Amino acid sequence: MMTRRSKRRPCSHAGNEGAKFQHIPFDLVTEIFLRLPSESISRFRCLSKLWDSTFRSPNFIESFRTISSSRRKLLFACVSDNKTFFFSSPQRQDSSPLTASFLTSFPMSYPYDIHRQWTLGPTDGNVQSICNLSTGQILTLPVAKKRSYVVQSSLGFDPVDKQLKVLCTTESNENGYPEEQHQVLTLGDGDKMSWRKIKCDIPHFDDVHRKDGICINGVLYYLFVDYSDDEDYDEEFPDIVCFNVRSEKFSYIKKDKKFADSRRNFNSNLVNYKGKLAKLKLKTGPNQGIYTDIQMWVLQDAKKHQWSSYTYVLPPPWKSIVAGATLRFLGITNKGEIVMSPWCIGKCFYLVYYNPERNSLTKVEIKGMQAYRGGKAYVFLDHVEDVNRMPNI
Repeated sequence: MMTRRSKRRPCSHAGNEGAKFQHIPFDLVTEIFLRLPSESISRFRCLSKLWDSTFRSPNFIESFRTISSSRRKLLFACVSDNKTFFFSSPQRQDSSPLTASFLTSFPMSYPYDIHRQWTLGPTDGNVQSICNLSTGQILTLPVAKKRSYVVQSSLGFDPVDKQLKVLCTTESNENGYPEEQHQVLTLGDGDKMSWRKIKCDIPHFDDVHRKDGICINGVLYYLFVDYSDDEDYDEEFPDIVCFNVRSEKFSYIKKDKKFADSRRNFNSNLVNYKGKLAKLKLKTGPNQGIYTDIQMWVLQDAKKHQWSSYTYVLPPPWKSIVAGATLRFLGITNKGEIVMSPWCIGKCFYLVYYNPERNSLTKVEIKGMQAYRGGKAYVFLDHVEDVNRMPNI
């Protein structure tokens, strides 16, 4: 004889316990969101107005930025068919290979500059756009007023007013010699962004196209053209131009005579060394083509134009690790390691970490970008994800 199983109703306290689990405190939900990658935040925006409002709140944006700063990544940019493809990977822990994962892509022929999650570059001829790597947004900038052509644009961040600005340089030859004009655009400056001409009392010609530009603590630094071979060259001509992003004023730093000959050296770069401006140069020995040491100059006092210099003799493993490849500087890590990479993606793309204190070298292979072999790779050492949406969108 079959009997039907009796159905027991859940007791009241069990029902209350279940109800508690049905309602997760929103503060806990927010904490979970803060641990997610930026691409997940971008997808979740459209699922709930409450979530989208949360992601836009200043407290969430600042908290997400703080957490992301503790998990900085390596960022790679590869150009193909007038598009720029971005990849990211974790920071190295040892000499094990790293895999670069695809992040996003933009219709950008090449990146002028990258600052935090923002990248600036041309998207259609002289049309410049700024893209948010974390949210995937694209903002087309107004066409800069120019008499001839745009030389270069750079991103600068004002940490006091928390404003992102674009410094654009245009050049003309109306008077028979190069003449530059400088303009500034502030992102988020109302509904109608426009370029503002600014005065520069320091005549300089940015023929290096500001590829060496770097923004440190609200000041944008970049190299000027080298006229040392010209008869009219002035020894007092500034070597490094400084642009204060907040005041929008120009100044300069006199060159150190010891590195005056390095400005045309493609293996010479401006970098951030523990919050100070520094300049690096790979030096060759008697046997030209083989690097023997790294020279570094650190700016100690900008007003007094004072520099300190260091020379690091490369250890013997350098020859076998690099094998004659032409390297460029990428920057200096928080641990003080000098990082270099080949100019182009070869059969094996890698980063070289040099530790001056230990006089040691570490070679780390980067996988995942073989499809762009032969092309140039732009590498950025300290990429921080940021969910702050781009202004004016």
